[in-house]
Amino acid sequence: MILLVIWDGLRPDMVRSDYTPYLHRMAREGAFCRAGHAAFPSATRINAASLSTGCYPCAHGIVDNEMYAPAVDAQKAISCADWRALEGMARSEEARLLGVPTLGELLQRAGRRMVAGGSGSPGTTYLINPTVTGPVVNWAVAWPQAAEEMLVARYGGMLAQTSSSSERNRFVLRALCEVFIPTQRPDVIVLWLTEPDHSQHYHGLASPEALAMLRELDADLEGLVAYLEGLCGADGLTCILLSDHGFESVAGHADPDRELAEAGLKRAPDSNEIVRASNSLWLTGAARERVRDVAHFMAEWPWVGSVFVRDDLLTHVPDAMPQSAVWGGHPRAAQVMFSYRASAQPNGEGVPGSVVISGEGSLVATHGSAGRYALNNALIAWGRGVKKGIISDVPCGIVDVAPTVLHLLGLEPPAHMAGRVLHELLDDGPPPEALAVTTSAREAIYRTPNARRHQVAHYSHAAGRAYLDQVTSSVDAHPSAKGSST
Repeated sequence: MILLVIWDGLRPDMVRSDYTPYLHRMAREGAFCRAGHAAFPSATRINAASLSTGCYPCAHGIVDNEMYAPAVDAQKAISCADWRALEGMARSEEARLLGVPTLGELLQRAGRRMVAGGSGSPGTTYLINPTVTGPVVNWAVAWPQAAEEMLVARYGGMLAQTSSSSERNRFVLRALCEVFIPTQRPDVIVLWLTEPDHSQHYHGLASPEALAMLRELDADLEGLVAYLEGLCGADGLTCILLSDHGFESVAGHADPDRELAEAGLKRAPDSNEIVRASNSLWLTGAARERVRDVAHFMAEWPWVGSVFVRDDLLTHVPDAMPQSAVWGGHPRAAQVMFSYRASAQPNGEGVPGSVVISGEGSLVATHGSAGRYALNNALIAWGRGVKKGIISDVPCGIVDVAPTVLHLLGLEPPAHMAGRVLHELLDDGPPPEALAVTTSAREAIYRTPNARRHQVAHYSHAAGRAYLDQVTSSVDAHPSAKGSST
């Protein structure tokens, strides 16, 4: 049996003996990967799809945490937290929600079983196994309908919107351990827990609230592993715990919609000529002819960390960095994507990594950028088939988890997967230090009326795969521009 646990937003440097004593011990006894990589944008729903497919957004099609699907809503982006909106988008396109087969589908074809649960948004949980090849349970809904009916009959109903993260975590854990694992006897269990994401968002990295949640997660993990080890017996249990992305503290605010409106690129901040959502700018109507103007306008701002143009539009912006440089560029993608500026600036607790965000909301820490602290996710493995007592600095990524799971089950990962089998962590593979690790960079220079932006995408390479470490930039502004930044 293989257990995949996702702690949403866990940074590798939060795995410490005083924060997460059980996980820290397992990291020392098993394999601890310090060079994990999330997919860009470093946000939850994108990485949920990357985990379930072993592919990047250019292939699976979940290109941002919010997406513009005009057939569903022509005025604003839909939230990928809403599973019904995701399904509506797929229906409007007469296409699959995810453009490539999922781990759940591949396991079903091989006669294997998977159950999944998630205490985050219903959309995140749904993306773990959207074709529902096995039971999928969320705190608000379960798939298929028969699974939800079982839970309602047993527990009296699903949870309310007002429920806490702890209540949602415990509900999903109970549903899996009391209902679906005993009845399904799955080969693979996927459990996506919404913390420490929420506590870090609203209280900050290494805040008392975030640390209390980490300790709660740690105790729940120890209990779950002990329960599953009892079920597995001599067959053994393999555990992989990872996060979907890292985290950065909020160091400033920007207002892209207002700036675009004041520049005359859209009529008003809330107009749909340019639909902004998370890291994306979708241009509609006559604004589609202004791709170059929008890309260059964004490139002038010091609060922008990086700018990417969809590959099919590079003839309009030949100096731009293409979205394929960060493994984007799906037909669903916005014409222009960007990342907010990130830096190594620490927060009040001394935790490095900060970022500018839009708006003046209540978030004190977040993710989504192309900064190194947001892109660096956690990955720890232990148990059957995993090397003991190793620390790996070999680059790896969330896209590598699905092929590694298939390999552990004796199944060949399909060629379309962008990820690789993490042989260096497994008993049948070479030691991490035997793998050659190299680095490379890709540059773009945006020359605009008011500034010159030098943008660099930094990659590390191992075992024939490239991983995005971060994107850095410097802006040399004309005296009439808005300032400069490095």
